[in-house]
Amino acid sequence: MQEDKEKYTVLLLSVPIGSGHKLAAEAIKQTLEDNPQVNVIHGNIFDFFPNFLGQGFLKFYLAVLRYCPWLYQIAYSWGNSQGGSLWLRSLLNRLLAWLGRDYLKNVHPDAVIATHATPAGIISCYKKHHPHLWLGAVITDFTIHRWWLCDGVDTYFVADALLCEKVKTQAEVIASGIPLRKQFLDNNRQECRRRFNWRDEEKICLLLGGGEGLLPMEKIIRALRKQNLVNLKIIAITGHNKKLEERLRAAYSDYAQIYGFCENVPQMMSGADMIISKAGGLTSAEVLVSDLDFIIYKPLPGQEQGNAKFLSKYYGAFIANNKNELVAHVTKLCSEQHTSSTKKQGNPLAATEICQVIFHKLKECRN
Repeated sequence: MQEDKEKYTVLLLSVPIGSGHKLAAEAIKQTLEDNPQVNVIHGNIFDFFPNFLGQGFLKFYLAVLRYCPWLYQIAYSWGNSQGGSLWLRSLLNRLLAWLGRDYLKNVHPDAVIATHATPAGIISCYKKHHPHLWLGAVITDFTIHRWWLCDGVDTYFVADALLCEKVKTQAEVIASGIPLRKQFLDNNRQECRRRFNWRDEEKICLLLGGGEGLLPMEKIIRALRKQNLVNLKIIAITGHNKKLEERLRAAYSDYAQIYGFCENVPQMMSGADMIISKAGGLTSAEVLVSDLDFIIYKPLPGQEQGNAKFLSKYYGAFIANNKNELVAHVTKLCSEQHTSSTKKQGNPLAATEICQVIFHKLKECRN
């Protein structure tokens, strides 16, 4: 660590694959920026190479998930079980560390926080030549993939205490929870319902996760409309997917409320009764602090299936593997008083706890 700096420089490194890794980093950034002694930079590993390469990889990744998820399952399982995958990981990490050397030299961080396994591995390689750099890894899932486990990580932050024993390294492991943005703090359910003009007798069902085309919102809305559940109100949030928003408005605006990208999703979650979504780690953590029933629809292979299994076993989430199971469960929830079966056990202050550890480690290293 440098002793002549007025501030500590903390680099948050994520990967723009889905929104979860980025939003976890943003949550930490929000809290770190409250400390005048910290200069925060949020980067991603796509900054290490030309933009067209990153965009090409992202399109390929999303196409695999959408059209041949079995291929992703093969790659995920191979990486999690076969020793040969660690050789590939090491090769990729060394290559990316070399590509990112100028970026890292310019930023010159005192600490790096990785919210994805790949930047954790990259900085582990980089640390071999910069041993005083402190590296923290925030695992944004309820399952641990072996590619997260790198010799250079100093501290791991995991989603639940039950996961600590699965991080089999010499590093420090802290069960902090997954960091959430400040917008998820201190939302009152009744105030949120009044804000959106939701009546007490209405069962508010959010559809979230269709922005990348991975949640079949049109099929779900069509199936639920056939049930004619008089007290069910569907709120579909399409994110940045303009085409999906336009299709839903054209076909279902008489039945469901359709939103594109909106900033008040935390308040919607706090006021709603149930949510149908995918089992991404960050979305799951947001649901856990919002006290609503969590319906996971057809979890994708890989970490989503691991998340779904954990959330079902320990937090009461419901996994719907087909439309019939989904409709039956929503129908059941519409006939009950609001008592969420999903345990409200997330940690809304995870970002604060992680940042306290980061600042403590920075002072330790400088001293």
